[in-house]
Amino acid sequence: MIRVLIASQRPDLVAALASGLVVEPDLHVVGSGHATGMDIGTVAASLPVDLVLFDTAMLGPFGVECLADLRAVACDAKFVLLWDEAHPLAVEEIERQGIRGCIPLVAPTRHYVRAIREVGRGGLWLPRWILNRVCGRILGRDDSQAAAVKPPCTALPTLTARERAIATRVAVGKTNKEIATELNVSPDTIKKHLGAIFDKIGVHRRSQLAYCIAASQPGSPGSE
Repeated sequence: MIRVLIASQRPDLVAALASGLVVEPDLHVVGSGHATGMDIGTVAASLPVDLVLFDTAMLGPFGVECLADLRAVACDAKFVLLWDEAHPLAVEEIERQGIRGCIPLVAPTRHYVRAIREVGRGGLWLPRWILNRVCGRILGRDDSQAAAVKPPCTALPTLTARERAIATRVAVGKTNKEIATELNVSPDTIKKHLGAIFDKIGVHRRSQLAYCIAASQPGSPGSE
């Protein structure tokens, strides 16, 4: 069971999200819709919360400190932004605040459900452009900085030709469906190979795999 708190001042949005999530047996909305940043913090501190859906429109009246204060209270919860184009967060702030996911407000309910489950399992649900910028900044740091953030792998274990073909495509952001089309196999086959790749390399997410692939290339900081 993933216990969800909806942090938003918009009654229509809260009602739509709550009604869409209540039918999912593994999701439970523990609270929603609060007037001030302080109200949100009080609710988060008094309820068991696994994941917070944070409406970025809250940043308008309360500022980014509202998000930081809420994270300090709900320190064990994972955070997913309800992305409002009128109140976006800079990529740097998303990194700083430890945001695990971003969902556009106009996304259908099924995308919200998939994002909550993915982030609830410890994964990421971030747009590709954010992942690309974050990974690009990490890989562009100097050797001393890279040593502080590099993952446990510096050289890849032996992968089969097919596994390497899949891993390199995942590293540049391609989906399972896109890779399956290119390699003329089914998406389920790609999923099975990807599970084997994750086990061999010792990662759990596509973003970690992408970093390991980049770090293993000759001349990269992680390959020294």
